[in-house]
Amino acid sequence: MFYKIFQCFFIFGLSLCLIYSEAFANVKPQVAELNQGWSEQEVQFYNHASEGTNLAPLEFVLNLPDPKAPDSKFIDKLSSEYGFIPSNKSELNPYQLPVGFAIDKRPVKFGDRPYLGVTCAACHTRQLTYSKIDSSSYDSEWIFPVHGGPSLVDFPRFQEDLYDSFLALLDDDVLMETFATAVLQRAPEQQDIDSLRDEIREFTGPFIFTREIINGMKIPEADSGPGNLNALTQGYYNNVGILGWMRHKGLIKPGGELPLPVRLEGAVNYPPVWFSPKDTWAQWFAEIHHPGPRNWIQSISTSAVRPPKMIEALKEKAVLASIDFDNIEEIQDSLERLRTPKWPESALGQLDQKLIAQGKVLFEQNCAQCHTRTYEPPNSLGIKFKKRLAFDVGTDPIAYQQFQKDASKRAEGLLNVSNKILELRQGQLEEKFGEEVTGNYLKHDSRGRPNEFALTKEGEYSSASPKDKWNKSGAVYWAPPMEGIFASSPYFHNGSVPTLWDVLSKPEKRPTTFQTGTNEFDPEHIGLKNEGLFLYNTKEEGKDNNGHLFGTNLPPKQKLALLEYLKSI
Repeated sequence: MFYKIFQCFFIFGLSLCLIYSEAFANVKPQVAELNQGWSEQEVQFYNHASEGTNLAPLEFVLNLPDPKAPDSKFIDKLSSEYGFIPSNKSELNPYQLPVGFAIDKRPVKFGDRPYLGVTCAACHTRQLTYSKIDSSSYDSEWIFPVHGGPSLVDFPRFQEDLYDSFLALLDDDVLMETFATAVLQRAPEQQDIDSLRDEIREFTGPFIFTREIINGMKIPEADSGPGNLNALTQGYYNNVGILGWMRHKGLIKPGGELPLPVRLEGAVNYPPVWFSPKDTWAQWFAEIHHPGPRNWIQSISTSAVRPPKMIEALKEKAVLASIDFDNIEEIQDSLERLRTPKWPESALGQLDQKLIAQGKVLFEQNCAQCHTRTYEPPNSLGIKFKKRLAFDVGTDPIAYQQFQKDASKRAEGLLNVSNKILELRQGQLEEKFGEEVTGNYLKHDSRGRPNEFALTKEGEYSSASPKDKWNKSGAVYWAPPMEGIFASSPYFHNGSVPTLWDVLSKPEKRPTTFQTGTNEFDPEHIGLKNEGLFLYNTKEEGKDNNGHLFGTNLPPKQKLALLEYLKSI
């Protein structure tokens, strides 16, 4: 009898689940903008304007077979496999590529062949989702675009799989013929296939060069994941590979070699960029003092100088012709107009003003000393820059230690690259404005406006570690402002704490492992839900979740009040 009753309830419950699932599957998600102040045109420009990065020829990527599923295209899995955010078709995005992909078709670079690259938005845009089924309705599925937010893409794996997919064509005649037919839009001759193979070998050359360096040095592979990687060292190695490959090919002169760091551990999260304008320093370690060179180096390290014909024609000036300085400056300008995201009350409910008032007091008592913005004295143009306060709060030291260990080598190498770019760029602007620029700095931007930074070449990078800059001991990391913090999980520099509730919990109560890669928002604990394809294990090197004990002794009601305040700013 009991079994029959249980069976009836089970069938009833299963039927109810199927009804809910079918109804919910037909619900169209609602989009809730977070009042960040950008127009649709500004969003599209940020999402899809080229910085000059060149992964591969556009038509090659569009027609690249997926070696793991030859009947499918590699490009079809950019969102599902690597976490890139889907985007609408637009003038800048005619092929409806995900957020952060850009087409570069400047004739000075490639003649008639456009190249596909990535832009800031690939790593600095987020899309949160929220789904809820209750007894009264099914229409509770939401999408929250977070412009300038930390992304959850797995960029190292994407880049490696992309080039490995191209290399797979070289050894598979059937795949290569399919690819050639799609690119040429006709049956290929053998000379067509040979020519395409040669071109693939050329633009994958720096990638192979870099990988051989890393493998030859037996460097432990970086354990990155969605939104989490050692961007500084990974980008640095890309520079080593690109410039080393150019020297190897005889395209640039020897000298100014980039010294090699030895480790890739110490992954950090992509930070939000709504704080970047007027920041005194960039990066978690405050390594770079100027947004221009920082973005130029990023452009190079994500393949800005790949096209071989352009390099052969321009030699050292290939770097100058590669970077899209105008677009980078336009993106930097637009970030000054970007506001921090606001809590979506239309979707997640009204904030409790009484709790907010209580939480503000708690914030002043427990958090404000580190997480309040202050400003440097104005520079020669009257521009004030925000200070970046950095502290040792007992969080994982590995990222900082690896950075500090290689700081002088890295600074020397990056200074060589930066100075060369600056020298070429300075000459370009002198020619444009018809006057000589005195001193080792850029007097103008590309539109003739005064350069707010006006830094010497030597001032852009410093071999001094953050420990020297702040006279602190231990592992020193930037303490970010808290505005928009609800949309920036996971937390700490290494992404080792999934929610703000966990941040306010004692270290022994924080999750030891959790899944990442999901965009599903947890409005109760303020963070991302514990689901996804990547297991984050805080027991692995560089991923410790200890430290930052502020607020952990508060009683639960006060923690809730503090969270309510953090949701409101």
